Amino acid sequence: MKTKLAFIGAILIIGIAAMLDSPPPSSEDSIYYQMPNDESVDADAQIVQRSVASSLEFVLEDMKEIDGNIVETYQEYVIHKDAEGNIISRVPTENYQYLTYHKE
Repeated sequence: MKTKLAFIGAILIIGIAAMLDSPPPSSEDSIYYQMPNDESVDADAQIVQRSVASSLEFVLEDMKEIDGNIVETYQEYVIHKDAEGNIISRVPTENYQYLTYHKE
């Protein structure tokens, strides 16, 4: 009985060693998609305008009269400009300022 168990154990160890020692699978056997080398993709280059300067500005968003007072709401924007001073983009931030004037 002991010899049979030792023989089965030796065969299992040899089988596991053979599996671990086998070469890795080729790229054809891979589970990931591989693009063939002869196929290429042409992409159109787009001109990207880069901002030279950026600044923070508050812009008047709303004006209300509340309890006899005038309340102005300003929202902060990040302004990106090019070399000529033209505005490329205006990105609103989450910052607000409120000005209150007493109405007489």
